[in-house]
Amino acid sequence: MSVLAQSRPILASGKLHSNSSPFLTVRLLLAIAQFAESHGWLLFAAICAGCGWGRLHTMLTRHLDHDELFTFYIAQAPTFRQLFKLSHTVDLQPPLSYLLVRASFAIFGVGSWSCRLPFLLAFLATAALLFFFLSRLLSPLYGLIATLFLWSNPYAYLAHEARPYSMLLCFTSLMLVSWYLAVEGDGTSSRRWALATVAASGFGLLLSHVFGVFVYAAFFAAELLRLWVQRRPDWRLWGAFLVPLVSVLTYLPLLRNHSTMLFAEEYRATPLRLFNFYWESIRYAVTPLAFIALLALLWPVFRKQATAPSPASRLANRASLGFLLTALALVPIGIGILFARTGTAFFERYGVVWLIPLAAVPTLVLGYRTQQDRLAGAATAVLLVTIFFFNTWGKSWLLEQVSTFVPAKAAAKLLYVSALPPLAPPGYPAIPPYLQAALAAAPIVSQLDSVAPGLPLVANTGLTFLEVDRQESAQVTQRLYLLTDEEAASTIAHDTVFAHYEQVKEAFSLRGKVEPYRTFICAHPRFVVVGAYNNPQGWLLRKLERDGAELRVAGTCSGYSEECQIYEISVRREQCQSPGGPAEPSSSKARVAVP
Repeated sequence: MSVLAQSRPILASGKLHSNSSPFLTVRLLLAIAQFAESHGWLLFAAICAGCGWGRLHTMLTRHLDHDELFTFYIAQAPTFRQLFKLSHTVDLQPPLSYLLVRASFAIFGVGSWSCRLPFLLAFLATAALLFFFLSRLLSPLYGLIATLFLWSNPYAYLAHEARPYSMLLCFTSLMLVSWYLAVEGDGTSSRRWALATVAASGFGLLLSHVFGVFVYAAFFAAELLRLWVQRRPDWRLWGAFLVPLVSVLTYLPLLRNHSTMLFAEEYRATPLRLFNFYWESIRYAVTPLAFIALLALLWPVFRKQATAPSPASRLANRASLGFLLTALALVPIGIGILFARTGTAFFERYGVVWLIPLAAVPTLVLGYRTQQDRLAGAATAVLLVTIFFFNTWGKSWLLEQVSTFVPAKAAAKLLYVSALPPLAPPGYPAIPPYLQAALAAAPIVSQLDSVAPGLPLVANTGLTFLEVDRQESAQVTQRLYLLTDEEAASTIAHDTVFAHYEQVKEAFSLRGKVEPYRTFICAHPRFVVVGAYNNPQGWLLRKLERDGAELRVAGTCSGYSEECQIYEISVRREQCQSPGGPAEPSSSKARVAVP
């Protein structure tokens, strides 16, 4: 029975008049639902254009950051052989994303936007696959709800990040859709295409990121559950799953080289860090999620409808789908447990596949509990659009309006409707009070070439070194340095990610110089350091202070991944005196990797 038909007894009883606000609201929602059902793909394109416009602007204007520059330079390797070598000695990622960026460069030319283009397209493909999948399971209206959930997530910034995480999302979504089409198929040619797509997406998944192994394990577990329920193996599907596993052979050099590094304790996987990842992903959607939970709880009570029993095979497939989505939601926890045991850094983007169940599960719950009711779907979609607007373009207007009518404390609590507050950030190394006070009063520097032009310019970490080398003029890069000292990096920062950056300089033909710490300070008693004292991976400023050097704040700047603090350093003569003399460059074969 349609919602319009359900509403007729209420209208006839006189409880709602044709000119009453509730009646008009219901009619508007039903009209929105009808338009969405008839023009689903058109509205999907409008949502992607509206939500993605800001991402597109950022993709065109923002400088490539440190991690993206690895993708940028490796994709430009002179030969494919060198590209494959750099992918498992410098960046430690499977090669597919570099090959796609290389193709983008060949078509559109080398640039920041063409470097990010394959990843934006991958994110758009993820949105399209989720829309198609939920439209097939429920209706186009519910496919749009899943699309809105995906775009309203803060981790949607990965759409314009030239790193393989949107590729991971894309191939996971493709494998999800093709797997479900395969298990729902009846042996026709469409099922053969679905099986071929399962195999192709499996290759894409495993060749995009090493975390594809965790996603693959989730699909294997779901298929094992289906086998246990049906007691009949699907040999063709198992074959489509097994063939792409040959891609894992490319992981062996990645794992071997990755095991030689230390990572800062502040970035290690902890229960709080994992919880913060999940919290950050849902705190902007807590009101729509609560609304869906309320509808799912109350709708069957007030709108009882007869349902036809589903075949046993359909129930088994749905149970497997539910299990698979649950397993995908737990992938970040699996990565966190492994990384906690190995002392590896965990960054929030590592759990990106969680976005798929986050978009799909609430939509499925709403659709099945309300039996795809148009009124419930339209109300949820409108609420999602409203919350997304207030969390982006409308935030300043909302703050202004709320603070006009209520006190500041009450206004802050009212704003929890659009987004709950974030958790406290993890503690980073403390900045000495004398530097903290100087930083608060420091001038803002707009151009690095104006900072002590006659002195060497030293980057605090590889983050700043690579970005300054790419962004700044030759006048700046000709005096740019990065200092290395593996012992200091391991004892002060407990992080050796940048300890052998001379390999990066050689691989990417960088203009800046990489030198051992003691060799440099003996040759340059005065220089400038750019970077944050409290960066967990930065040991340089803390070591200089421990060694007795004088640190004077010269200013602050912006435009780099690392917080940009500028220090003028004066080195004491006794710092160059050591029993072994100036340190020699290390000959270690440890590798550099980007998290």
